[in-house]
Amino acid sequence: MFFILFSCTNKPKKFNELSGSDFKHESTIVDKDTIYFKSAETANEKQKFKELEQTDMSFINSCRKTADSLINNNYSEFSINNYNPKILDKLIDLYNSDKLKCSRDIFVNSIGVAMGDYLVDKLKMKWIIVEDEFGKEYGTTIDKLKYTNFPINSVLKAIEQKREGSMQTIYLMNLKTITKLTGNQ
Repeated sequence: MFFILFSCTNKPKKFNELSGSDFKHESTIVDKDTIYFKSAETANEKQKFKELEQTDMSFINSCRKTADSLINNNYSEFSINNYNPKILDKLIDLYNSDKLKCSRDIFVNSIGVAMGDYLVDKLKMKWIIVEDEFGKEYGTTIDKLKYTNFPINSVLKAIEQKREGSMQTIYLMNLKTITKLTGNQ
């Protein structure tokens, strides 16, 4: 399940104030795949966007190496150089069924970085830091479109909510949204 957040002037709630009834269930077709998602309107929150510092790049590189091991140890024909969101979804399924022996933080960060790298590579996004009243988060963005998402947090939600096919859905929703925003339909 993928979340799209919109903002409007009818005093929408902040993201952390949303409840299940605030979401609208929707579906769309992208690349011949039907994907299901929820959307909700949220209040604009003040965020600061920052470039990665050396410690951030070191963290991402470390997570990338761990992701490579997780991918290759479980799907020997794949590595960090040739994986896709469906492979990441399979790893999430393995983790959710207790078939992977690694800590939750290591798994979430490494698979989240792999997902972010995939978005960077395929959709020409870039890694950034987003800070707001709740703290600091790694995100991927396209500056000129003012379009940002949070792949590490997406993996956390996928395991917490036992979502299936979440990374593929996120990739397809990003592809559709970016295509629409750039007028390349």
